[in-house]
This record gives sequence, C-alpha cells and structure tokens, in this order.
Amino acid sequence: MAKIGTLGDIVFSVSKNTVKTFEGLKIDSKTNYAKHTRHNKKPLLEFQYNDIDTASFTIYLSAFLGVNPRTMQDKIDKYRKKGKILTLVIGGKKYGTKWVITQHSKDYERFDNKGNLLIAKSSISLQEYPER
Repeated sequence: MAKIGTLGDIVFSVSKNTVKTFEGLKIDSKTNYAKHTRHNKKPLLEFQYNDIDTASFTIYLSAFLGVNPRTMQDKIDKYRKKGKILTLVIGGKKYGTKWVITQHSKDYERFDNKGNLLIAKSSISLQEYPER
C-alpha cells in the first residue's frame, strides 16, 4: 500500500484493493495591513497581522475502489461537527500547523438498485487552528 498522506486519522492511500485519494489541494494565506491615507501622497501601509490560512480539496470515494463512501462522509461530518483538531500530512511533510473542518460538501453520484451509495465526492474546507 502506498500511503500518500493523512488528515488526522483519515489516510489517503493507493493499493491494489483500495484507492482513497484527493485532488486540488489549495492553501490560501493572507496578511492584513492598515491603510493610512495622507494628503496628496500615496497611503502608507502598516502591517497588522497574518490571518489564518484556509485550505480546500476534494476526495473521490467509490465502493468499486474499496472505500465505503457513506462511512467516510460520516467520519468527515463527525470531525466537522465536533470541531476535531487535525493535522494535514502529505508525502511525509506537514502542511500548516493544525486544522479544523469548516465546510463539507457532499455529492452523491451513484446508487445501486437497493439505494446503497456507491460513488460520492466530498469537498472539504479547512481553517488553520492556531495555538493560544
């Protein structure tokens, strides 16, 4: 099994029996400045603070690739609802410090003839959770 990374204890991996990966990881960082206007001159900027980082990515979940989409989406929702603090590690490298899930969009793409979810997509939004 090739372990790609983790979000908390959610493991992104690829093996001959299971494919649980993500795509489109995007991390946004922002710095805030105060703008001081001056007469007949360009405004002066004053550094205020670094805002919290945000991140987003999409996970594809398929029963045909060894993943139970419903179980995985329930786990993500549980983390979001409880405010679980998570680490994001990809390729052995830690991204950011700590994160919380702030949004989870679920696309239910395919069901079988008994109503079981077979294929789904989860879009996850994270916000950095700074230390106090």
